Amino acid sequence: MSDSTHSTHRLYDELQELLRCDNRVFNFIDSTALDGLWYWDLEAPEHEWMSDSFWQTLGYDPATKQHLASEWQSIINQEDLAVATENCLKHCEDPSHPYDQIVRYTHATGKTIWVRCRGMAIRDESGKPIRLLGTHTDVTALKEQELTRVQTEQEQKLAYKKQALVLEELERTASIGTWEIDLQTNEITWSPQTKRIHEVPQDYTPTITSGINFYKEGESRHVISEAVEQGIAHGTPWDLELELVTAKGRNIWVRALGKPHFEDNKCVRLFGVFQDISQQKQVEKALRDARQEAINNAVRLQLAHNSVGMGVFELDLTNGELHWDKWMYPLYGVSEAQFSGAYDAWERCVHPEDIEQAKALLVTAIAETSTYDTQFRIIRPDDGKVRHIKANAAVVTDDTGTPAKVIGVNYDITDKVNTMAVLRQAKQKAESAAQAKSDFLANMSHEIRTPMNAILGGIQLLRSANLNEPHKTIINNAAFSAQSLLTIINDILDYSKIESNKLTLEKAPFSLKDVVNSVTYEMNAMVSNKGIKLTTAIDKNVEDGWIGDVVRVKQVLLNIVYNAVKFTSEGEVRVHIQCEQYQAEQALFIEVTDTGIGMSEAMCQRIFERFTQADTSTTRKFGGTGLGMSITQSLVNLMGGELRLNSTEGKGTTVNVILPLTPTPLDETGTPVRTLSTPQLAGVRVLVAEDNAINQAVIEAFLNETNADITLVENGIEAVDTVKREDFDIILMDIHMPEMDGRQAQQHIAQLKKHIPIVAITANVMPDDVAGYIKQGFVSHIGKPIEVTTLYSVLRQYTGRG
Repeated sequence: MSDSTHSTHRLYDELQELLRCDNRVFNFIDSTALDGLWYWDLEAPEHEWMSDSFWQTLGYDPATKQHLASEWQSIINQEDLAVATENCLKHCEDPSHPYDQIVRYTHATGKTIWVRCRGMAIRDESGKPIRLLGTHTDVTALKEQELTRVQTEQEQKLAYKKQALVLEELERTASIGTWEIDLQTNEITWSPQTKRIHEVPQDYTPTITSGINFYKEGESRHVISEAVEQGIAHGTPWDLELELVTAKGRNIWVRALGKPHFEDNKCVRLFGVFQDISQQKQVEKALRDARQEAINNAVRLQLAHNSVGMGVFELDLTNGELHWDKWMYPLYGVSEAQFSGAYDAWERCVHPEDIEQAKALLVTAIAETSTYDTQFRIIRPDDGKVRHIKANAAVVTDDTGTPAKVIGVNYDITDKVNTMAVLRQAKQKAESAAQAKSDFLANMSHEIRTPMNAILGGIQLLRSANLNEPHKTIINNAAFSAQSLLTIINDILDYSKIESNKLTLEKAPFSLKDVVNSVTYEMNAMVSNKGIKLTTAIDKNVEDGWIGDVVRVKQVLLNIVYNAVKFTSEGEVRVHIQCEQYQAEQALFIEVTDTGIGMSEAMCQRIFERFTQADTSTTRKFGGTGLGMSITQSLVNLMGGELRLNSTEGKGTTVNVILPLTPTPLDETGTPVRTLSTPQLAGVRVLVAEDNAINQAVIEAFLNETNADITLVENGIEAVDTVKREDFDIILMDIHMPEMDGRQAQQHIAQLKKHIPIVAITANVMPDDVAGYIKQGFVSHIGKPIEVTTLYSVLRQYTGRG
């Protein structure tokens, strides 16, 4: 009703009068219709009247309360108080703004009471709010119901979310997705896993046609199309394994299950599951392949048994019974009638000298549940022949892990044993022959080099003498011939090492310039005698430092340059070195070109064969073993490189070598370079230990040119005694001497005066020998025959005098 209606109604007026005249009416309304009534003095905010039901609703005795605003403000939720205060201010400013909110109070028992608090401002004649009249309504039951409902909804949502996550995880784990087709709307729904199986984006929208077209063209697509048609027409469900091509082009196997749903005899929906079974198919295929392979192996094994006469036996450990297949009887030379089937029947066949070991190994295999693998001899009772048997077996256990059976095979290896015995004898003979050959070559090298030392030493001294031209020519020719003889010796030794696979390569930093300078120096005399030119050029971008076997790199370059000079009578020999890529790595590219006699195409094919020259006239005219280029190619191959040759008869030859070495920085010290000048060693004390009188004379003559102070002794004992009495700047020590050899003498002297450098001088030039000298403590090695330049270079290096 409207206010105007109330003002004219007599019952309303009567009720108003009763409220003014009879307090019981007001109290009745307060106690029955409301949960609390309050009246607040806004001009004196601490004063506020609250009805008894106000405090009783909150569990307090109204008689204990003083009608102060602070009393209820102390038990109201402070956040709700802030909201109520803000609404009060807004209502006082604007009557249209409602003062109406739900707040929380703390009940006297400690529980929370939810109260709907409504109020209306009482204003004076000017419109100023002076009082606030309000009511309380306990809505705790409704609020708790609401909270319970919200909590239930949240729990349900969480449960649904968890179920969805579990379902999605199950779909992922089992690679199973779901799908649904609404035939009334043609809407298709694929689960996330179904989309993942098809390898399409999650926002992909499929159609019936596009879904079917994912199946592999041919039988799979035809089968799924037929299944869908039958499902829609007759309600027939399907469960198929088909091939599918994903959006990324991968071929996979899937299991497609579908079920139609009918309403009013009409198919309105298709739904089902979709699973990637590629891994299962792979396992099935692997099992089929394994089964087939097992069958094939069984067939092969049977064929093997039949072809080699392999017998199978089975020993029952519970009763000692021994079972043989048909091949065991002819193998042991007994008939089935003669075989007792007992373990001791086998023992009687085994050779008396082998039976104990064979039995012991079997006992051990049974005790350790391991394999039985041995061989033994048998004596066949039918012909008395001794045969060698190979036995292999496995121990089989029962359910408790106790050895129950031994199952194995026997086969005759007599021919193999006899063959191995012959091969061992042949191997021993070959090794003895190889060692004898190696010893012979080493001894030959030593025996030839010793007199060659005197020959070359004498020639080198004569070349420095003041001779007339005819005599100089004779001496130069003699030097060339002697050097050629030394080259032949070296070639034979290298050939022997390569042939026996005993040539190994070192890997250490070396200077390319030093190698080129050394080769140029060694060829100087030969080039000068022939009146030709030898030029070398190294590209600017070529590193000087490389890692490799410097001795063998120099040997390769020296062999090629030596050949070029030897076969060039006029013109020049050019050496060009550059850096190139070879098999994706840095490599040295060496090109040696000459204007010599050249070779025919046929000879170019044969030049790398051992002991081969261009023809017999070449051998007569230029000499040589025919091993040089063969050894060079072997060294290049050992380094992993290539050697190519191009030649035209009468016009010259070009040799290209690629060495795939690794460049490396070098320290500043470098390698000493030999020069032709004689070092001046006045005041330098040199001890020479050499038992050969001729070699003493040669070394003394070389040293006399240096003005050094020379002391000569004939064996190691004299060298040690001399060092005890005197001090020296350097010792030149021969290795092979009577009384005490050079190695023993070096050890004694190193204990006496470790500061004296000792150089090994010997005809033993094998790399293993040289490495042994250096490892023992010799500072360097000079091979015989001694080259005066090598001797002078070592003296410079270890005396510090030039």
